[in-house]
Amino acid sequence: MTERPIRCYLIAHQGPQDRTDQIMDHLAELAELARACGMESVGKHQLKRATVESRSYYGRGQVEAVAAEARRNEAEFLICDDELSGSQVRNIEKITGLRCMDRTGLILSIFEQRAKSREAKAQVELARCEYELPRLKGAWTHLERQVGGVGVRGGPGETQIEVDRRMIRARIGQLKKELVHLEQVRETQRQGRLPDIPRVALVGYTNAGKTCLLRALTGEGEPADMLFATLDTTTRKAWLGQDEETGEPRQALVSDTVGFIRKLPHQLVAAFRSTLGEVRTAEALLVVADAANPEVEDHLKVVGETLRAIGCGEHPRLLVLNQVDRLTRPQRIDMKRLHPDAVQTCALSKSGLEDVRTWILDLVPGPPKPRELEAWEIG
Repeated sequence: MTERPIRCYLIAHQGPQDRTDQIMDHLAELAELARACGMESVGKHQLKRATVESRSYYGRGQVEAVAAEARRNEAEFLICDDELSGSQVRNIEKITGLRCMDRTGLILSIFEQRAKSREAKAQVELARCEYELPRLKGAWTHLERQVGGVGVRGGPGETQIEVDRRMIRARIGQLKKELVHLEQVRETQRQGRLPDIPRVALVGYTNAGKTCLLRALTGEGEPADMLFATLDTTTRKAWLGQDEETGEPRQALVSDTVGFIRKLPHQLVAAFRSTLGEVRTAEALLVVADAANPEVEDHLKVVGETLRAIGCGEHPRLLVLNQVDRLTRPQRIDMKRLHPDAVQTCALSKSGLEDVRTWILDLVPGPPKPRELEAWEIG
């Protein structure tokens, strides 16, 4: 008999300037994140409040009402779309009697489940340590006790929380050294690649179809309809055709990378800097977007902001609007009007891939010519 997944109830803060439909879209994405973490969403609610409550982020009465609804639906967790401090999480747990997790903690949990390689595991553990370090205070009652005593050399000694903080800081130092070593290994692998083969990185919002496009271009990759299905960077050769003069095959190296998401925890951006090095060292980017997603324009803005944050704001790029088979003809025309330089593709049926290959072929003699940035890239 299979175990029932953990049930959770989702909440999000809605300020005076926030649109209701926008908050509901954020909650829908939070539900997908919960599903990716192995949880089942049994309800969601936006809490309207002009200001943020310092103790519990949301109003106490609002939290109590939500907790009553969550218990009626047999929920065990409250998951908040906002990033909370450690004290706010603990206060919500005291008020509701339910376990509480914020968006950052949920994303970290997903990454911990999906990390397979040594590098990914080290990156996720580093992000978790940096996330937990400022949240240690008051987490356990034993943290208030001290080691040592009267007459012991050195005075009363360290409090348990100081010992734990020191241990976490030491572990952070070890992980950073390990990631520096792994980055050197990765850089050696990059230098060993043939210099005349262009390197292209697939980037985009999570679950936009990057791995599916990698499979269509190279024949390798395991697509999955789930957020953050890919954590480890995968690089494969894509066949672009034969040289008309020499008859030799023309190829490119295509790298599939971790997807981006709104409110991506800064700990993860910093920890995954070595993995995202494949993006920074690529000669060009294929920005993949799910054209059928109603939030596609917002997703593109998030991708543009994240690329600027990791130092890739000036990289040549091609916008690939994937999954256009799910659009009507008028919707495709509208997309063409909004993004005239983009390529519309369907990775499953491989339509539009020739335009992508043609664009990559232009990289062989040199990078593409400079062009004007689109609105989603400027920010």
